[in-house]
Amino acid sequence: RLRLRGELDRAALGRALDGIVARHEALRTTFTQANGVPEQRIAPAEASRFHLAEHDLGGRADAEAELGRLQTGEARAPFDLERGPLIRGRLVRLGADDHVLLLTIHHIVSDGWSMGVFFDELSVLYAAHVRGAEAHLPALPVQYADYAMWQRRWVEGEVLQAQAEYWTRTLAGAPELLEL
Repeated sequence: RLRLRGELDRAALGRALDGIVARHEALRTTFTQANGVPEQRIAPAEASRFHLAEHDLGGRADAEAELGRLQTGEARAPFDLERGPLIRGRLVRLGADDHVLLLTIHHIVSDGWSMGVFFDELSVLYAAHVRGAEAHLPALPVQYADYAMWQRRWVEGEVLQAQAEYWTRTLAGAPELLEL
């Protein structure tokens, strides 16, 4: 939830959100199964847009209560890992200069640290689009899929074997089922 006070350029916000989705493969990724094996699929940037649902609660006496209902509904809505998208948003207008941006991102494609990056980049992109300019964010040297492949190669072989042996020894004698 991000409260936006002041004049809001909705078109610039939409372009900024589209830019983030295009920039980060993880936000365009879905997860399917091929022959029972999980597999990630990354949609092309040019075919991916951020869908921003809009709600106008301006002038309504129950605006804050309705905002709460929208937040609860958004937080409870499931994601479809196979079809995506795994990021969605709602822009709620409370007044001419008062909006709330609700962003919901599945934890499989984002974490707490990533949200800081997300909002920093959103700010840069939005500011540029408001001015009618293109933002100049540095190119990303790697995407998450690159990191995952590196990590998988790193843990294969001796590293994986050493980890398996360590945890087998460490957990020897532990109960098979822990009732909580």
